Amino acid sequence: MVEGKGPLDLEKEVLNQGLCTSCGACVGICPYVKVVKDRVAVIEPCGIAAGKCYDFCPRTPTDIAALDRMVFGAERSDHALGSYISIEMAQAADSEVRRYAQYGGVVSALAKYAMDVGETGAALLTKPFDTGLMPSATVAYRSSQVLACGMSNYVASPNLAALNLAKQHHATSMVGTPCQVTAVRKMQASTHESAAKGMKLVIGLFCTWALDYRGFYGFLKRQIDPATIKRLDIPPPPSNLLVANTGAGAVEFLLDEVREFIKPTCSVCYDMTSELADISVGMVEEMDEWNTLIVRTEVGQRIVEKAKAVGVISTVPLDEDRLEHLREASFLKKKRAVAELVKRSGDESDLQYLLLSDTERRNLQ
Repeated sequence: MVEGKGPLDLEKEVLNQGLCTSCGACVGICPYVKVVKDRVAVIEPCGIAAGKCYDFCPRTPTDIAALDRMVFGAERSDHALGSYISIEMAQAADSEVRRYAQYGGVVSALAKYAMDVGETGAALLTKPFDTGLMPSATVAYRSSQVLACGMSNYVASPNLAALNLAKQHHATSMVGTPCQVTAVRKMQASTHESAAKGMKLVIGLFCTWALDYRGFYGFLKRQIDPATIKRLDIPPPPSNLLVANTGAGAVEFLLDEVREFIKPTCSVCYDMTSELADISVGMVEEMDEWNTLIVRTEVGQRIVEKAKAVGVISTVPLDEDRLEHLREASFLKKKRAVAELVKRSGDESDLQYLLLSDTERRNLQ
């Protein structure tokens, strides 16, 4: 927590600098911070010198080592992927789960299973986009609601606004992107009260970038009717495509056409694999029926092992080549983020929001 920092500092240091991730951590706390689609704004000075909005934001000063100690009990020894217990390939056993979800369906299977066996209560999830292509937060109270949230969304959704309003909902699990996961951990570390303090299970997604809603929507609208899109997908490399599935069939776009709509904040993101989650899940290159599954905490390990034991998911070893490629991709993202932060500040020692230990910084050389 940074003493004496509040909404005006958030506006100056984050919103006006193109650093906002649209995670929603600052929204729903007070009436002076609002979000429209994926754009957050401070609409009126509130006069508070120190506020939750600044404290919770993943783009205000973030001490990675301190968060590691809180979540894992120690600082990381793996400076590419963060702390973890195991890394495997995994797949949901239920074909219906795989049909609703994308790739191996592991996120949906684990979120649903944790609710079924009482490990967690309500789950904070992302509801797939409507005809306007904007995803939104939803709190699932029954495990049967999980599958409706199984599709991937490539536009940032301010889900944590729903968490800030969910004290009465008892949301005890969530699925989120790396910036949302970081924000939840900052909420848990804060001296301020928040609904995140009751979070029992955090499932993080792999993420390399998110798209600006207005730019991406405008791009699609010039070529197809966005209202006809039923599903979006970015198949595993080496496809280099974004596929929009419509009622009339699939329409393919080169990723290079889409990249110009990546949110500016993604270039300074230090985390590709949701390193502060209990469980992290992503795709497996060239294997679109499987997920990469990183188990990071004892809580995550217990749930994964129980799910494997009863046949909810199955796992196989992740081969060394794919593991090395994952490690390299994550490490390169960190190096690019640090280089961009130094470029922005003009000072090798000033990484703006990112506070790294000397050990972590040396390992980036």
